[in-house]
Amino acid sequence: MYAKTKGIVLMGLDSEIITVEVDIAAGLPCFEIVGLPTAAVREAKERVRAAIRNAGFEFPMRRIVINLAPADIRKDGSGLDLAMAMGILLAAHAFKLKKAEAQRFIEESLFIGELSLEGYIKGVTGGLAMAMGARAKGVTTLYTAPSMGCEIKSGFDGEVVIANTLADLVNMVTGRVPREFAAKGAVSNEASRALPDFKDVQGQVMAKKALEIAAAGGHHVLLSGSPGAGKTMLARAMPSILPPLTDAEQLTISQIYSVAGLLPDTGLVQHRPFRSPHHTITLAGMAGGGSVPKPGELTLSHGGVLFLDEAPEFSRSVLEVLRQPLEEGLIHIARARGNYAFPCRFILLMAMNPCPCGWYHSGDGHICTCTPWQRENYRRRLSGPLLDRLDMVIEVARPKYEEFCGHTKQETSATIRERVIQARQFQAWRLEQKGITETVLNSELTHAQLIVTCELSSMAEAMLAQVFQRLQVSIRSYDKILRVARTIADLKESTTIEADYVAEALSYRMN
Repeated sequence: MYAKTKGIVLMGLDSEIITVEVDIAAGLPCFEIVGLPTAAVREAKERVRAAIRNAGFEFPMRRIVINLAPADIRKDGSGLDLAMAMGILLAAHAFKLKKAEAQRFIEESLFIGELSLEGYIKGVTGGLAMAMGARAKGVTTLYTAPSMGCEIKSGFDGEVVIANTLADLVNMVTGRVPREFAAKGAVSNEASRALPDFKDVQGQVMAKKALEIAAAGGHHVLLSGSPGAGKTMLARAMPSILPPLTDAEQLTISQIYSVAGLLPDTGLVQHRPFRSPHHTITLAGMAGGGSVPKPGELTLSHGGVLFLDEAPEFSRSVLEVLRQPLEEGLIHIARARGNYAFPCRFILLMAMNPCPCGWYHSGDGHICTCTPWQRENYRRRLSGPLLDRLDMVIEVARPKYEEFCGHTKQETSATIRERVIQARQFQAWRLEQKGITETVLNSELTHAQLIVTCELSSMAEAMLAQVFQRLQVSIRSYDKILRVARTIADLKESTTIEADYVAEALSYRMN
């Protein structure tokens, strides 16, 4: 007796459809799973056996062999339980389908779910990523647990049938009871989370302006200042001035969070991520890793903000792993079983004190107790190549009493956000005028695209030539100065980069 069903496994952010082939033959009772299963898949034998019995079906006491094809891909996780159980029941003729129905059922249906010993169907991690992979491969019907229905339906256009137990699912497949379909989830409550507002940050005009430019162009910023100056509050308010997520961005970010097991139960991620890992984070925690790689903080920040508070306290290896992703927007992880690529296009914000005690050149009466060697050693924890990849370095001074007491009215995040959205719309229009169809921020422009899109006035060009020759800046630094100047011009809705814009970009870069 032979039957086959379909399941799916994750391969990084991608997925692979697995054909579950079940053969039941005469011989001593045994149950074998072949096709490179991991321990979690091999342990499914006991779960499937108990679930079938407790669902009211007879488990065949014969020789059962399940092959997970293609056999050269290692299968991990418990999401294949349901596909294996349905394959065994179909091969053992525990329920019958007409020949035409059986063929269509096998070709168009896919099962995702873990089985409990009682026969209940449970959800697994990565449902949205699996659903998007199944949709791309032509699957029309998915069977899964109720707890995964909203998540899967968010990324799948076909029918999503949900069932509480294995017995309920069999009854739905045979038509004994009506099928129950999942609906798309409502807007997540996370969308309305309270964010710090720029109006609550007193003073810090230059820092606020720099973060507005960073939000408009996607630039990376280092905030340096004494303790209590407001660096952390400024960084945490950054998401409040970023534009809302597009539908495509929501789906991509939700796919990442689904694989990481962090997706809200109510549906897609509705807001831009803000990740602030502790400085004790490991290299794998930052970049992603594991025998089956999972997204790290770099990927979880995709489309949003990655904030490293007290940046010099992070280990050197963790900081240096940022260098390539900041340039490419991708992080590649190589394992024996394959290579994985995770997207990580984010705005990097870093905060640090000027010295270990924090009071060097504070200008407010505090005396720095650090030696020159200690100050230099502290600053050297951020390597030159990493600093070269940052677009702006901002000195955050402690606000004056007149600013701090709150008598001066501050701009709200909503007002700044409108300017950021308008600047990004101007960027998109300008790129379209130059024949660049892809939507990229100024920070993502290549050198060739910069030459095409950056129209410099004669004074601006002369200023940049002097900077390149006298200050001996690297080509990367030159491009970053030009990108920041281009964003400043976009905020002014100017197609030409003036000398004033270059001078302002230099003031942010040369602190």
